[in-house]
Amino acid sequence: MSKIRLAVLFGGISGEHEVSCLSAASILKNLDPARYEVLPVGVSKTGQWYLQPAWNGRALAVIENPSQEVSVHPGRGFSVGSHRLVLDAVFPITHGVQGEDGKIQGLLECAGVPYAGAGVLASALGMDKAYAKLIWEAQGLPVVPSVVVDEKELQTDSERAAAYQRAVQTLGSPLFVKPSNSGSSVGVTKVCSLDEFGPALKAAFAVDRRVLIETAIDAREIEVAVLGGADARAYGPGEVVPTHEFYDYEAKYTDPDGADLVIPAVLEAAVSARVLELAVKAYQALGTTGFARVDFFVGKASKEIWINEINTLPGFTTISMFPRMAMHGGMTYPQVLDAIVDQALLK
Repeated sequence: MSKIRLAVLFGGISGEHEVSCLSAASILKNLDPARYEVLPVGVSKTGQWYLQPAWNGRALAVIENPSQEVSVHPGRGFSVGSHRLVLDAVFPITHGVQGEDGKIQGLLECAGVPYAGAGVLASALGMDKAYAKLIWEAQGLPVVPSVVVDEKELQTDSERAAAYQRAVQTLGSPLFVKPSNSGSSVGVTKVCSLDEFGPALKAAFAVDRRVLIETAIDAREIEVAVLGGADARAYGPGEVVPTHEFYDYEAKYTDPDGADLVIPAVLEAAVSARVLELAVKAYQALGTTGFARVDFFVGKASKEIWINEINTLPGFTTISMFPRMAMHGGMTYPQVLDAIVDQALLK
């Protein structure tokens, strides 16, 4: 049997470029060499694609060799110069903007190349928290109360003050202010006063023109891995226990002691079962296929459950929750990757 020719696409223009490189190195380490012929393709921080040398087991960085620049052709796949790259599938692990928001997925669709993970619509919806919430609410799924504001409506101090008062009246205090369309806690701020509201809006509007204002819930942060399509299965749950005030970007990526990751999460059996059930429902409500991580809040006192967000290209680093939860469910790391690629080949 011939090997599957699989391009692993990593890097990208987002602030998660380095995290993507770490995820890709972990994937390359665990792909079965008897099953795959792997072609690493790196996306530079300015968006160019380059075929990379065979992985040598070391840390990954995108090598920008002009002679190895990859072109994408509608209906005809990839090429390097005049040489066509014949591929069976692409495994994109490009976190963040232009990586998991439907743009790369749309490009791969136009190129006619099967790819791992969620499709165009599910990727775009998963990246935009406000639109994902609208769909989940319409499906009767529990989400954190929130309001959405637009940058053009909040140009003056008086407009921002009025928006803050409306948010407090509707949602209470404290609040979380976050970009609607972003990933990895970029631009997220906890707000306890009007003085903090303006700077929080500025940080969020630097990422997206639409901003989500949410009730700040005293809750545990619970995560679930989901694999598959119509037969999707949930693994976990796990718990993130931040050492910071909340699980911000620094806690995720720059502080090695930013959080403890507990698998399995210590939850009552009924709560655990409900979280797993809701994870699959949230995943399928957006039309997600392949794999994703669904994040929840569970009230510390009330045990009430809220869906927080979905990540359709979760981290695959050596400490990432998604592969660890799937492995705790009985799979090996190579089996997790096989399941994801097998889903891609069905497209």
